Amino acid sequence: MTRPEFDSRSSETELSDWTDAVAKVLRGRSFEEVLVSTTLDELDILPLYTASGSAQPQKFVPVDAQRLERGWNVRQQFDAGDPDACNRTVLEELERGVTSVELIPPAPNWTLDAMQRAAEGILFDLAEVVLAPHADINAARALVAVIQQQGTPASTASWLGLDPIGEVVRGGFANADDVVDVAASLAPSLRSGRTLSVDSTRYAEAGASEACELACSIATGVAYLRLLESHGVEPLLGANTIGFRLSIGADQFVTMAKLRAARRLWARVLEASGVDPAAAPQLQQAVTSRAIYSCRDPWVNMLRATTAAFAAGVGGADAITVLRFNEAFGPADEFSRRVARNTQTILIEESHLARVVDPASGAWFVESLTERLATRAWNEFVEVEAAGGIEAAIADGSVRAAVDRSWQQRLEALHTRREVVTGVSEFPDPAGQEQSGQPLTALGESEGTGFPLRRLAEPFEALRDAADRHLLLTGERPLVHIAALGDLATHTNRSTWASNLLAVAGVASSGAAEHGSQSPLEAEARFSESGASVAVICSSDPVYAQRAAGAALALREAGAARVILAGQPGDLRGELEAAGVDEFWYQGMDVIEALTRLHADLGV
Repeated sequence: MTRPEFDSRSSETELSDWTDAVAKVLRGRSFEEVLVSTTLDELDILPLYTASGSAQPQKFVPVDAQRLERGWNVRQQFDAGDPDACNRTVLEELERGVTSVELIPPAPNWTLDAMQRAAEGILFDLAEVVLAPHADINAARALVAVIQQQGTPASTASWLGLDPIGEVVRGGFANADDVVDVAASLAPSLRSGRTLSVDSTRYAEAGASEACELACSIATGVAYLRLLESHGVEPLLGANTIGFRLSIGADQFVTMAKLRAARRLWARVLEASGVDPAAAPQLQQAVTSRAIYSCRDPWVNMLRATTAAFAAGVGGADAITVLRFNEAFGPADEFSRRVARNTQTILIEESHLARVVDPASGAWFVESLTERLATRAWNEFVEVEAAGGIEAAIADGSVRAAVDRSWQQRLEALHTRREVVTGVSEFPDPAGQEQSGQPLTALGESEGTGFPLRRLAEPFEALRDAADRHLLLTGERPLVHIAALGDLATHTNRSTWASNLLAVAGVASSGAAEHGSQSPLEAEARFSESGASVAVICSSDPVYAQRAAGAALALREAGAARVILAGQPGDLRGELEAAGVDEFWYQGMDVIEALTRLHADLGV
C-alpha cells in the first residue's frame, strides 16, 4: 500500500472550515483574546498548527547510542561543605541510580585533601563528577589531580565547571582571561570532559525570558571561544571543552523548544567559526529552575519538576538535574533526594523517554516554536555582540535591564493569574504548612551584586506568611464573610471562587458552603453573626440585578468596613457603588493588589 501524498490545499480548506466553526462558538468574541496566548518573548501560541504554517523539521538533537541505550545522565547535586558526609551520600546515591554527580564547592577555596575525601570511591570512568559553576581555579585543579590519581583522565567525561563570566552574575568576581587560561591548560588532561561551563540558569531565575537566557548563554559561549583562541586553542577544540548548563521550567513545550533552539544557535556559531557542528555538538545539562519551586504546598514541586524533566528528556538534554522538591525552604534529606532521583529513573526506565531521538521532531507546534524562539534569541545575541559582548553588556547593566523587563512582564501575568502557580496562587491548601504553628519561609539567599533569585510563588507566599503571623499574634486567622445570595446552586460558582481567592492570602471565610440569604435583612443578620468586618457578595448576575444593591446597603448597616462584590458589575456599577460596594473582584484583576488592600482592611 502506497502512502498518500499530502495535499496542502486540502489542509487549508479544512483549516478554513475549522476557523468558521470556532467563530460561531466564540459569538463575536476575539479569536486572539480567547484562544491565542503569548510567551514572555511575545511569541504567539496558537490553538492549532498546520504544515504550511510551521518550520520544516530539522535535526536539532544528535544521535547518541549510549543515551538511547542507557538514557541521559541522572545528575544529582550535592553540597560538599562537609567532604566526608558528602562522600557518604554520593556513594549511596550512585548505588541507587544516580549516574552523574554535581558537587557544590565550599567557598572560598577547595583544597586537594577536601576533594579527595569528597570523591573517594567514585569511579570517574563510570560516573561523571561535575563541579557546579564557579571560578575557583584551585577547585578545578584539585578535581583534575584526583582524576589523574585514579588514572582515568582520558576516559572520564567530568566537568571542571569553570564559569568566570557567570560568576559575576551569581554575585562573585573573577578575571575571565585568567580563568580561561587555566581552563585551556587543563583541557589536555581532560580530553573527554569539559573544563568550561556556560551557566545561564541565574538569568532565568532572575526573570529572563527564554530568548534572553539563550542569547546570554550563546554570547558567553562565544566569549569563551574567543578567549580560548587567544590562548592558542583552535575553535574545534575550544567548542569541545565547553559545556552548557540551561534552566528548565514547568512549561513543557517552551522548554522542549528552548533546548532544541539552543543547539541550533550553537551550531550556527560553530559554522561561523569554521567548525562542523557535528564534530562539536552542544553538550547540555538541564537544571530545574529554582524560580518554579514554592514553599507552600511543596508537594506540587514534584509535579513541576517532573514536567520539566520530561520536557528536557524530549528536548534531548545530555544530563538532567532535578533539584529537590524542598529546595526552597529545607535541607536535603533521604526522601527529597530519592524523589529527585526517581523522577528521572521512571522517565528513563519505565517511560523509555530516551529511546527515541528528538521525539518532538516534525510536531508542527514544537517546530514552529523552536524556529521562532531561535530567531528571537539570535537577534538578542546580535544586540549583545554589538554592545561589545556579554561581559560589556553585564557591566553596563543592559543585560540586567532586559532581565528586569522580562520579570515585570511575568510579574504582571502572575498578579492577574494569567500564569498560575498551582497550590499557591490557585487551589491553595489552607491547612498546608501550618502543622508546626509557624509560618513557612524560604531559605534566604544573599543577592549581593549578582542577579536575584525571583521565585514565582513569592508574592503570594508573602501574603500567606503575613496571615500566619497574624494568627500567631492574635490566635485567630483573619476572616471574611461570604455574603451569598440565593440558593447554593445559584451562588456556588462565585462563592467558591471568592473563598479560594481568600485562601490564597491566608484568609478564612464563612458562608460559602450553605444556601445564601433570601433578603437583605437575612444577609445583615448572617454578617453580624459571622464576626467578620469585611463581606464579599456572591451570586449570579440575575440575582445581582435584583438584590445586590439592597444587600450592600444592609451589610453597611450591619457595620461592614468594606463590601466587595465578586464579578464584573457591568451597567450596575453606579448603583452598586452608591449602595456601598467598595470594589469588584473578577477574573483577570490584579490579585496581589486586591489582597494586599484586604490585608490592610483586616489589620494584617
